[in-house]
Amino acid sequence: MKYMLALTVIVFNLNANEMQDLIWQDSSDVKVLKKDWQGAKAYCEELVLGEKDDWRLPNIKELQSIVDINEYKPAIKKEFKNVSIKGYYWSSTVDVSSDRYAWNVDFNYGTTSKDSILNEFYVRCVRGEEVY
Repeated sequence: MKYMLALTVIVFNLNANEMQDLIWQDSSDVKVLKKDWQGAKAYCEELVLGEKDDWRLPNIKELQSIVDINEYKPAIKKEFKNVSIKGYYWSSTVDVSSDRYAWNVDFNYGTTSKDSILNEFYVRCVRGEEVY
């Protein structure tokens, strides 16, 4: 099943040295939709937004790149209008010691942690070449 949403995206350059433009989902879904890790990956892979269907779950480096360390509640770049400060956002990055855990970002304070892939957290999808 493909998820179809109204177009709300942000084009954001991660780093002038990397020159990788990523296009971020910023629809109202990102502040209400919660999935376990597998569900988050599937949601992004099935998402159709702005007539594009090549969305994916961002890795932890990409997700951390939109944190604004000078802000909190929310600790996210000002370009983003939709964010939940009530929980964590999944990344696609699994923990190296156990694939039962994956990394996430709390946009309340901008912190990073790992949790069980069975937990339900928020989802924000991204398009573009993956940055490592």
